[in-house]
Amino acid sequence: MAEKELLDQEETQLSYHIGDTGLHGPTGQLGIKGAKGDKGSPGSTQLTSKGMKGEMGNDGLPGPMGSKGEQGEPGPRGLKGYIGYTGPKGAKGQKGVKGDKEERNGGIVHVRWGYDQCPSTAQLVYSGRAGGSNWNQGGASNPQCLPVDPNFLKSISGHQEYRALMYGAEYNTRTYTNSHLHGRHNHDVPCAVCYATQRSTVYMLPAKYTCPSGWTREYYGYLMAELHSHHPSQFTCMDNAFKSVIGTAANHNGMRLSFVEGRCGSLPCPPYDKTRELSCAVCTK
Repeated sequence: MAEKELLDQEETQLSYHIGDTGLHGPTGQLGIKGAKGDKGSPGSTQLTSKGMKGEMGNDGLPGPMGSKGEQGEPGPRGLKGYIGYTGPKGAKGQKGVKGDKEERNGGIVHVRWGYDQCPSTAQLVYSGRAGGSNWNQGGASNPQCLPVDPNFLKSISGHQEYRALMYGAEYNTRTYTNSHLHGRHNHDVPCAVCYATQRSTVYMLPAKYTCPSGWTREYYGYLMAELHSHHPSQFTCMDNAFKSVIGTAANHNGMRLSFVEGRCGSLPCPPYDKTRELSCAVCTK
């Protein structure tokens, strides 16, 4: 009888009467391993369908700004780049608008002796009367162009013992028979102070009535000074068209201006001539 049937029969008998538990019998020997069962057939494969994609949620609110982080350490200095190639020359630009002419600074002042107006190259500062020291006294040697409307500071009344004197200047041309020169004898000498704005240098050129090349002649005329027997004075260039102050023919013997002649010796004759009056020119540049 098979082993399984014996077991079923024993369970049936036990169901009718359960006797006392007997003593355990000895452990049986290990049964023989059963044969390997046949491999089962594979189950059916069933694909599940993919679920639908869910809707996109709304954007969340921005979070609060975080605190500023600490400043990082400066990075290393980069390598110096190469010098680029010079680009092509650009097109020539249009000519700019000409600027206004700038007025030149500076200028010079000179006196036109024997005339009460300035040449066209200069502006009149003022006109006046020539004056200086008396021909027979001491004092200054240079003539002055005195304005016709003087003003005074605080003065001490009366004549002072220690003083210098200023006289008006007169032409001393009595011995000259030429009508242009002789007709001014004892007349007072006018003058004009002139400002040449476009010049920087002035020079009185004696014994010439022309100026060197590159210079401008302001005026020309005759060289004049005190008589050789009077006290020394400065040589003055009197305008060729010299005038006299109207109504001043009286002889006051103040400062007296005479024509100048050369004296031969160290001064070579010719080209100088002791019988001819020396000319002069006032030149600027």
